[in-house]
Amino acid sequence: MTNHVFCEPSPGFIAHTASSRLLAQDGPLQDWVGFNSEDIFPAATSVLSAIKTYPEATSLTRTGFNVAFDTVDKEPMFATFGKDPARAKRMGGAMASLTGGEGYEVQHFVDSYDLSEIDEKAGVLVDIGGSHGFVCTDLAKKWKKMKFVVQDLPKTVDDSAPKPISDDESVAERVELQAHDFFQEQPVKGADVYYFRWILHNYSTPYAIKLLKNLVPALKPGARVVINDHCLQEPGTENPWDEKLMRSMDMVMLCLLNAQERTEDEFRELFRAADERFVFKGASRSPGCRMSVIEAVWNPEPVEVVEVEEK
Repeated sequence: MTNHVFCEPSPGFIAHTASSRLLAQDGPLQDWVGFNSEDIFPAATSVLSAIKTYPEATSLTRTGFNVAFDTVDKEPMFATFGKDPARAKRMGGAMASLTGGEGYEVQHFVDSYDLSEIDEKAGVLVDIGGSHGFVCTDLAKKWKKMKFVVQDLPKTVDDSAPKPISDDESVAERVELQAHDFFQEQPVKGADVYYFRWILHNYSTPYAIKLLKNLVPALKPGARVVINDHCLQEPGTENPWDEKLMRSMDMVMLCLLNAQERTEDEFRELFRAADERFVFKGASRSPGCRMSVIEAVWNPEPVEVVEVEEK
């Protein structure tokens, strides 16, 4: 009651509040509480030990999570969850509780990101790690000529994705599901946009650079690489609640995966380290949205610098 979860309307009588009712009835929120208390908390208490022992703090198998659950140098967190369907389902529900909330709606990207030029020429967008294609189906409803490729692991696109991907035939015929491991070379050559949503924040810098490098053989001049993720602002410049949420997520990613949320400069450096032919365009965020759009364009030709003599 001191935490305002329950209330005492009269002495000796305990009653629900809106908060306790939500905890009792909201399945994804229950998953979020369970995931935090049974997975994240043990990882957080072990992260210092992990960093002291493995100070490079980049490996997927030398994290606070691995130390807490005795899987160091054995398997990453996602593999551990893959062996435990109930635990994996709880994590999925927890993520749905977070990313299904205000400020994370896919509609922000659909409404604010301009694909008109690409749509006009019936271009292609590849959603890398796109799960069941919910982003692309929404995009296909707005952009009527474009084609979309949704890539994820076979167990996602072959075993559990809805078929057809949409009841709207005009959408379904333009959205293709493709099995692909994004740590392998990109198989779709010459697409106009390569899109990552909630992907790079799961990986430390060496892995994130590899993801971008794997795109290079597929890129045509002018191809866009779009990352839809948190982008950290300077401390104290963000809405306090949003800043708390994003900084907390930054710590969670460290504990679980040796990963991180990134600043605009850190995204810029990722592209530079992957290949200097990426031209970084910056990060932007639409009003009311907590996710930023970080973009780079592929320019295989070196930029000629012309020096102008002073007169």
